[in-house]
Amino acid sequence: MMTHPYDPGHPGAGQPGPTPSGHQSPYGQPSSPQPPFPDGGYGPSGGLGQPGSYGGYPPAVPPPRKDRAGMRRWGKILTLLGVVILVLSVAVGVILAVAGIGNVVDQADKAFQVDPTAEQYYDAGDEFQLFSTSASNDVPACEITGPAALASGTNTTTEFTFNGSGVESFDSFEVVESGTYSFRCDSPAVVASLDASGIFSGVGGVLLAVFGGGLGGLLALVGIVLWIIAGRKPSTA
Repeated sequence: MMTHPYDPGHPGAGQPGPTPSGHQSPYGQPSSPQPPFPDGGYGPSGGLGQPGSYGGYPPAVPPPRKDRAGMRRWGKILTLLGVVILVLSVAVGVILAVAGIGNVVDQADKAFQVDPTAEQYYDAGDEFQLFSTSASNDVPACEITGPAALASGTNTTTEFTFNGSGVESFDSFEVVESGTYSFRCDSPAVVASLDASGIFSGVGGVLLAVFGGGLGGLLALVGIVLWIIAGRKPSTA
């Protein structure tokens, strides 16, 4: 009967064989294989039928779509508000400017020259101004007589064109009692009943049309831009 020499690395009868890791169990049972990953763990599984990936990250969730309903609503509001302000400012401004300037022009057409005397009827509460030519360095000395003494008028400087020459105010009076008043001046002078409210109305109308219309146009432009941006489709990656 032939016998084989004992070889600890070769499995034989009653002898356990080496494990995949190269170690033998001292108790005759194969030891469990060593995990291929550090810390004694196995690679993560991707689930049933899905390959796992060690150290993987969950898929990125796309950001939610922005709700642009509010932007679109504000765009419409600003556009409508801007158009309304633009139309009203221009319309009211033009009306005020035309009425005020027209009133001043009408009063200027009724101006008269004192050279050296003149007469004019006034009602109580009327105001008139004395004017000298812009080219004249000397202010005319005038004497005014009538039913009652005159009160000082509004101290405003006014200029306009009379008979092709520019004139500038140098004094203002208010009529206390109705009647005819006589004027006597040592050099040519011009008398005109210019209403300051007509001048302010004309200037205010022009400013309202310019600045109010500009503000309305700006608001309408901002509203249109918001409206266009809100209507665009969001870009996709």
